[in-house]
Amino acid sequence: MQSKTLSNQFIFNEKIDPEALFSLYTDDFSYIEEIFATTLQHFDADFSMLQLAYENGSTEDLKKAIHKIKPTFGYTGLLDIQQSCKQFEDQCAAAHEISEVADNYTSIKNLLLEGRDIIEKDYSRLKVFNANPI
Repeated sequence: MQSKTLSNQFIFNEKIDPEALFSLYTDDFSYIEEIFATTLQHFDADFSMLQLAYENGSTEDLKKAIHKIKPTFGYTGLLDIQQSCKQFEDQCAAAHEISEVADNYTSIKNLLLEGRDIIEKDYSRLKVFNANPI
């Protein structure tokens, strides 16, 4: 008998790890919808803190901002983005000047925005899916 996983019921974006979501939420799609909604509610404020830290030239504040936003991507199954956040956090911790992380800042910022877009699209699809149970 085949085990029941999220991927058998709802097809998430290919960048979302359905097994990671299953390990956190089993097949509670309503709760996953809530998690995605909460993530989206807080994303802009957290992202703004990241941008402000960079604009102020503070590698310490940048490290704190990326540390705060990093778990978001684990909770939503975007494990590659979470790992990229961890790497950027480590780079910020080692940097003495903001210029040392400038190129990586641009990359992580774009990656975070891509992650937000993925979450938004799957959140919209989850709302429809949950409103129309099989």
